[in-house]
Amino acid sequence: MDIAPDDVYPLGGRVPPYTLVDVRSPIEVGRGALPGAVSLPLMTDAERHLVGIRYKEAGQRAAVELGYQLLGDSLAERVSAWRGAIDAGRPQTAVACWRGGLRSRLVVELADRDRARQVAGGYKALRAYLMKTMPGAMARKRLIVLSGLTGVGKTRLLRRLGGATDGDHVAGGVGRPPNDAKAPGLQALDLEDLARHRGSAFGHGTAAQPSQQTFENALAAELVLDPAERLVVEDESRFVGVRALPDALFAAMCAAPVVVLEAGLAERSAAIYDEYVSGPTARLGRDAVAADLAASSLKLKRRMGAAAVQDVVARIAALAASDAAWSDQEAHAGWIGALLEGHYDPLYRRALVKLARPVLFTGDEEAVTGWLKTEW
Repeated sequence: MDIAPDDVYPLGGRVPPYTLVDVRSPIEVGRGALPGAVSLPLMTDAERHLVGIRYKEAGQRAAVELGYQLLGDSLAERVSAWRGAIDAGRPQTAVACWRGGLRSRLVVELADRDRARQVAGGYKALRAYLMKTMPGAMARKRLIVLSGLTGVGKTRLLRRLGGATDGDHVAGGVGRPPNDAKAPGLQALDLEDLARHRGSAFGHGTAAQPSQQTFENALAAELVLDPAERLVVEDESRFVGVRALPDALFAAMCAAPVVVLEAGLAERSAAIYDEYVSGPTARLGRDAVAADLAASSLKLKRRMGAAAVQDVVARIAALAASDAAWSDQEAHAGWIGALLEGHYDPLYRRALVKLARPVLFTGDEEAVTGWLKTEW
């Protein structure tokens, strides 16, 4: 008997009960990945293309025969990989292809494990279920938006509420076991983590953002699986980088009450330095980071004005000329403060006034954390 999509991502189930093996080709997974799935394709993109042509020309039997020919000596290795994932995973394994048809059935047969079954309807059915179920799952939760000026530490607080730290946080962590450090009954949803973007001109990472479908699938799975009745999300615009928030979530965020996290300009400037200068420099080098900061600053010309942005770029270049200056956190306070006070702070204040959402609490990180855990 095939596995139903709602069994793979059960509403309020916290952790998916199945190991999910996705046997679609890499290009299909790139268009839309399944949260928590292990990608072990039956065929490469090139093999799938050739088999598809044969299927259209000569039918299923001829396509299957070509598939076996193309797999050849690599079939044993792929069978071993499927068996390894099945044996090392949860007591039961769900195998998914595009529509729950031939490919997933073949993999189940070739793997020859009683604990593995195919997903009815495959990826299409799983995605349809997640998209259909997400609004209702969200409506069951009491939503509050975590707001505050750039650099106050909203992401750090979200991770703290979720029981994670910067060191052990994993993007799109569907299927993580329950964390005892997590605030009970409260779900902290890190939209920027799921979108792999910090939501500003400077927010792109070294890795590309996921596809829109992958982002939506991961977001939906987080909301569907988590049984918490309270939901905290960071204040975001409709787009996080180039990824759009689902309409239902964005509309709810625009109407939800707000808790405001506060920190002084010096503290915020230090946080920006650590995240966008010091940390990246350790990974990529001073010159690469300076060039990236300058390029990101230039994106703000229309909003800040050419003269103000050129001043920021010049300050960055001057600091980049010296190891000592580049490593001096206080030396960066000038250009960071100019961006915060000249662009990001006014933008935030205008948005807060425009939406006119009720502010339920305001305070520093300790105060807001305590209020969210015990008072809200």
